[in-house]
Amino acid sequence: MVKKIISIEAGIQWTKVALVDYRKKNPPVHEAFAFRTPEHAVEDGYIRDKDSFAKALKAELARRQIYEKSVVFTLSSSKVVTREVIIPYVKDNKIKGIIDAQSRDYFPMDISGYTISYSKMEVLEEDGKKQLKLLLVAIPDNLLSNYVSFAELAGLKVETFDYIGNGCVQLLCDSFLEDAVVIQLEEQATVISIIENKKLAFQRVTPYGYGATISAVIEHPILGVEDEEKAFDFLLTHNVLYNKPVMQEMANAQERELKQTQANEAYEDLAEALRYHLRIANTALDYYQNQIKKEFVGNVYVVGDGSRFAGVQKLFAQELPLPLQKIDFSTVIDLRSKKEKEAKKENYQDPAAENAPDTQPRAATPVGFLSVIGAAVHPLDAKPKDMQEADSKKNDLRTAYILLAGSVLLSLLLILGSSVRQLVAYTQHRQLSDRLDELAYVQQTYDESAKIQAQEQVYVNLDQATVTKNENLLPLIEQLEKELPSDIKVESIQTDADTVSINLSSEKQIVVGQMLLNFQKVTLLSDLSIPSMSEQTDEESGVTEWTYTLNAYYAQEQESEEQANE
Repeated sequence: MVKKIISIEAGIQWTKVALVDYRKKNPPVHEAFAFRTPEHAVEDGYIRDKDSFAKALKAELARRQIYEKSVVFTLSSSKVVTREVIIPYVKDNKIKGIIDAQSRDYFPMDISGYTISYSKMEVLEEDGKKQLKLLLVAIPDNLLSNYVSFAELAGLKVETFDYIGNGCVQLLCDSFLEDAVVIQLEEQATVISIIENKKLAFQRVTPYGYGATISAVIEHPILGVEDEEKAFDFLLTHNVLYNKPVMQEMANAQERELKQTQANEAYEDLAEALRYHLRIANTALDYYQNQIKKEFVGNVYVVGDGSRFAGVQKLFAQELPLPLQKIDFSTVIDLRSKKEKEAKKENYQDPAAENAPDTQPRAATPVGFLSVIGAAVHPLDAKPKDMQEADSKKNDLRTAYILLAGSVLLSLLLILGSSVRQLVAYTQHRQLSDRLDELAYVQQTYDESAKIQAQEQVYVNLDQATVTKNENLLPLIEQLEKELPSDIKVESIQTDADTVSINLSSEKQIVVGQMLLNFQKVTLLSDLSIPSMSEQTDEESGVTEWTYTLNAYYAQEQESEEQANE
């Protein structure tokens, strides 16, 4: 029997909900809607006000007569960490054991408080040996428990969890994608996924979403926008990327000129905030083509609600080196209910339409529902440790029942005579021998991996003892001082032989984009990324400060010289 499941993505401004057939390819969507998240209820993926949020969610589900209780959540938070790793090619049931044994080597932090899940990316072959490329996703245990307790308040039961970078890609690969670059402009993150042969080959998740641009709209009083919903509509209808603001005629020419200047500055700030998404995409694509694969041919698909802002599609079409294509959502999303089909027909035929039905916010369009629907089809299956233990106990109990039934049957068979006993003994001996063979394979794999790691560590130690790039620290600081915007403070710098980690702070989130554009001139660094970003507000002064970490690699000497010459 097909099981229906409620799929939810809790955003800071919008919460998206879909009722979908669980784990079914090309799933029928029985219901899909969005509603305003209660103010201050969600912060960096965590649900801070569970009571008001649970009340709002229950009311929305009841209004639509949705009575299913199983739920899958899509998580979007800067606290979620991803890593791409390569392991020996083993059977599926052995992958988790290898990850658990080596997880401390994969992540640069204490992972005792994290749940690690994975998805298979591709099978590699080198020198006749197969290897598995995996995408590991480490999710804080307190984030998972946060949603479990929220679900209980809402009268729901958590089935599993997904994260923002998985569901959309899986859904599109199921539908039509072969080779492509998928750019997700989400509220709290920008996700760049490169697909090859219907498999995820590369992914970067940056905790910078279009929510920063929404906030920037409100921060400019000259625009006359005071809340998030109106700011969203403003970006849908005003092309800040390619147009200039036009002020109405005023009796006082000097005052009009002042307001025009303020409006121009506002448009420039918003344009830079949107161009930052392009910067993230270009950086990821350049890194993939230069470091991983020299040539990549495929189409670009820009999705997520941020892709609907005026001028964004044109921006990516003109500035990316690959052709931009639109998605025929009828091939991806199937609204099962005829009533819903008619009610949302306009949205689903034209995801960029500005005349959305009054019953639905403009955030409720198919281009923004790919992640939440995909989470019900191919979830990452990230489960808290207590849920994993409960599943293990269920499996053990099921195994015990099977063994008990087998014992009863065996007893009956033994009564039939010694010949039967010999047959059973032979069968048991064969099963034990097969099991020993499997264990021997695991031991061999582990021994080989440990040997390779030991050899690799010797080489690493020798290299670190003889070569260091920290000699470039002083000229690096001089370059950073020259290109760093005045609005940004450097809190600390940490370096090793290959990487640089800089902790920074600023009062405006939008200046991050300008900083990264300026850092293109920093020839000593490459592959810049911002893995985390957080917001803190001083209760006494009311001043908001953004803190974030910039990670980068020292540029190769040849690469650095070429950039300097340019």
